[in-house]
Amino acid sequence: MLNENEQRTNSYYRFISWTLIALSILANAGMAHHPRISASQPEAQIEQMAQIAGLTMHVHGLLSLVVLVYVWLFALYAAAKNTPIVWLGSGVFAAGGLAMTGAALISGFLAPAMLLGAEINTAEQVAIFKFQSRLLMEANQVLANAAAFAWLCAVICWSSNLVRDNKFFRWVGFAGLLMGGTSLCVVATGNWVLNVKGMSLFVLIISLWFCALACCLLWNSRR
Repeated sequence: MLNENEQRTNSYYRFISWTLIALSILANAGMAHHPRISASQPEAQIEQMAQIAGLTMHVHGLLSLVVLVYVWLFALYAAAKNTPIVWLGSGVFAAGGLAMTGAALISGFLAPAMLLGAEINTAEQVAIFKFQSRLLMEANQVLANAAAFAWLCAVICWSSNLVRDNKFFRWVGFAGLLMGGTSLCVVATGNWVLNVKGMSLFVLIISLWFCALACCLLWNSRR
C-alpha cells in the first residue's frame, strides 16, 4: 500500500509522462511544417517571406509554447525527484529553454517584421538588407546552439541520476549519456549546423529520449 507522498509522486509522474509524449509529437509536427527561405536574391527572399510569414509566426509561436511547457514539466520532474543533479539538469534546461525561445522569436517574428519592411531600391539599401539578414541568422544560430548545448547537458545530468536506478531506468540513463555526450561533442565542435534540417534532427533525437523517460515514469507509477 502506497503512502500519500508516493501516490502524489506517481500522479506527478503520470502527468509529466503523458504531457511529455504529447509535447514531443507537437514539437516534431511543428518542425515538419517549419517553413524555409531558399532564395538567394533579396527580391526573391522578400517575396518568399511574404508568402510564408503567417505560417512562420504560427509555427514558431507553437514551438515557443512547447518549449515553455517543457521547462515547467522538468521543474515538476526535479521537484518529484528532489536530488541535486536532477535540479541542476532542470535549471540548465530552463536556461536553454530561454535561449531556444529567443531563437524562435527571431526566426518567427523579428525576421519577418524586419525583412518585409526593408527597402532595396538602391545598392546601399541592398547592403543593409543583406547585413540585417546575416545578423538575424547569426543571432538565431548563436541562441539555437546555446540552447542545444544546455539541453544536452541537462539530459546528461538526468541520465547520470537514472543509471543509479533499477534496470529499465538504467538503460534509459545509459542511452541518455551516450546520446547526450556524443551530440554535445558534435554541437560543441560546430559540426552540427542547426538550420531547419539540423534542428529537426535535434528535436527528433531529444524527443525520443524524452519519450523513453516518460515510459520509465509511467512504468514506475504503476506500482
